[in-house]
Amino acid sequence: MSIELHCSKCSKLIKAPDNAGGRHGKCPYCDNSVYVPLPESEAEEIALAPVDEEEDREAEELRRESTRFAATIDHATDAKKGAGGVAKIRPTETPGKVIEVAAEVERFVLAMHSSKLDQAESAVSMLKKAGTRARDYVQGLMQDEIPPEFGNVPPPLIQGFLKALSGRL
Repeated sequence: MSIELHCSKCSKLIKAPDNAGGRHGKCPYCDNSVYVPLPESEAEEIALAPVDEEEDREAEELRRESTRFAATIDHATDAKKGAGGVAKIRPTETPGKVIEVAAEVERFVLAMHSSKLDQAESAVSMLKKAGTRARDYVQGLMQDEIPPEFGNVPPPLIQGFLKALSGRL
């Protein structure tokens, strides 16, 4: 038995042996590369589950809420004042300087996208001073399926930059 198919370029009928299924071959009429499908009897049926749109919507809302919560914590920590009006500082942070983690992460991503490596390095050094707060914030952003908007930087690049930044913190 043979597999019958039509060439996608010249539309001529081609017959291929059964053992050619799942591979590419050349059309004998026009030399176009064609994919020879598997015979229907060999095709493996994959069990599929219906998409639960409500579950997907809840998961997306949870991711967004996590990002908002991380940003709120970041801003609340930056704004919190201790006794005598002095900002509370975590042990790894520089005294007297409150580091806005979200702004520094954005500065890093935009600098990397623009190939301004000196600015990116400056942002990394500021984020290192913020310690675990910066590391937690970056890892939270990396867990989001759709990263936040950073100018006109494509989401896959943002994820790559965040992964590189996380490794440096």
